[in-house]
Amino acid sequence: VREHARKLLEKHMKKPFFNSRYAEDVKRMSLEEYEQGKVWLSDTFYLIRCEDDALPNIKWVLDLAKAAVLRYGVRGLVIDPYNELDHQRSPNQTETEYVSQMLTMIKRFAQHHGCHVWFVAHPRQLQNWNGGAPNLYDISGSAHFINKCDNGIVIHRNRDPEAGPIDQVKVCVRKVRNKVAGTIGEATLSYNRITGEYYEDDRQ
Repeated sequence: VREHARKLLEKHMKKPFFNSRYAEDVKRMSLEEYEQGKVWLSDTFYLIRCEDDALPNIKWVLDLAKAAVLRYGVRGLVIDPYNELDHQRSPNQTETEYVSQMLTMIKRFAQHHGCHVWFVAHPRQLQNWNGGAPNLYDISGSAHFINKCDNGIVIHRNRDPEAGPIDQVKVCVRKVRNKVAGTIGEATLSYNRITGEYYEDDRQ
């Protein structure tokens, strides 16, 4: 939790939290800025966290999210990541059926409560991967992820210095159900390692 809060503070204050190697020559945030950032965090985010050793299932997450919507007026829910939820299912239910049912629950929650839901899922281990951006069918679990989502976005960062700048990130919009939300396409952003921000680079 503290690590996540630190990253959000660095993005918001545009300064590093620590005086460490990753900060380079950028001055760390002051105590006053830190206190201002804590107020911003408290006013902006509500954390849903399972405190015991058991993994939470999607129903548990959505029940608490419903309480946050009704109590605090939350209008955006980030579920991150998919592989840290409890995915136990009945013996006669396939993984494909389970994923379909889970995504239906999430969509109904979003529609009923007027709440955007961002569901973060990582790709499975890819065979013969060439270093390029994965597609939505590469998500571990089921093709239902692309079939049922309203908008599908792939975030891909180059890790090979020989393939291009390692501070560049591709944002690939692979699916848009409603044209009002946008169009399919790609954008390249640069990554600021000090603050964790993504930004448009005029040099591109």
